Amino acid sequence: MDDIDHLGWSPALAHAFADTAAPGQIAGRIIAHHRGHYELTYAGGTLHAQCAGRMRHHDDGLGLPVVGDFVIARIEAGAATIDAILPRRTKFARAVGDLTRHDVAKGEQIIAANIDYVFIVTGADADFSVRRLERLLGAAFGSGAIPIIVLTKIDLGLAPPMIAQLALEAPGVAVYQVSNATGEGIAPLRGLIGHGRTALLVGSSGVGKSSLVNRLLGMERQATSVTDNNGRGRHTTTSRDLFLLDGGGMILDTPGIRAITQWQTDGIEDAFADIAAVAADCRFADCRHQTEPGCAVQTAIAAGTLDARRLADYARLDHELKALARRGDKRAEAAQTRQKRILTASHRKRPPP
Repeated sequence: MDDIDHLGWSPALAHAFADTAAPGQIAGRIIAHHRGHYELTYAGGTLHAQCAGRMRHHDDGLGLPVVGDFVIARIEAGAATIDAILPRRTKFARAVGDLTRHDVAKGEQIIAANIDYVFIVTGADADFSVRRLERLLGAAFGSGAIPIIVLTKIDLGLAPPMIAQLALEAPGVAVYQVSNATGEGIAPLRGLIGHGRTALLVGSSGVGKSSLVNRLLGMERQATSVTDNNGRGRHTTTSRDLFLLDGGGMILDTPGIRAITQWQTDGIEDAFADIAAVAADCRFADCRHQTEPGCAVQTAIAAGTLDARRLADYARLDHELKALARRGDKRAEAAQTRQKRILTASHRKRPPP
């Protein structure tokens, strides 16, 4: 389907579509999700779309569609019915809930699918948060996409010390400095998003994501808020939308994320690559980096080449993710137990033959 190549269509997707689709069905990509319906773009244009009823009751491991998904659909009376989701190449997800609270980790929330870059947008102002950055980096690495840090509001003159801090907190991750007010730095960032590529924008409210979307698009498509004298904006984006850039490439804007709990354990080692590199020299493979003899991490901290706070942050996130995994196992065991009870009760209620 060369006519949807610009949406990120690939040979792998074409193969999956050919193996699954029935005659008359079409392939398209979800570009928006509003309350009650989706927006689906395909070779013939864009349509309102709903999920087929069976998708809500049949668990295929993919759940319901999210923005960025490629789907199989049928067109009836000028609207589309989504019948299946094609395999996701990447996905950005978080846990539902907050691990700092009691009622946590109720499941996985997939925010976007089939993305190539995760633009972690943070402002060069008082909104900057190391902990939020670490969590977003972990989720970005775990998604399978490439993390990029976008430092906005550099026109405020506060960027230099933050650049040094980002080099410490995110070793090896590219940092792009931009000003939505002046347009400085926009062109190099736009150059990353090639034909058929998708960049997801994540960050807290007020860091300038919607203004950045408008700058990258070269037009006012997203509503923006008034910024105060300290450079702080207000939350404006209320839905997830995928926008096509002139000449190819797509950007996916999201509502502000103030807190995020990483869902999968994949990504934490990459987010703390400096610790992982040093830990490779520890005497014991299962070293906890506390009081074990031959701990290369503690040696580096004592020598001043590794920040002790980084190790504390790593240990905290590692503890949270292990707790999340344990709770997930318990939930699965409880679900199996409930299912066995239902089946047993149903068997007992059957009349004798």
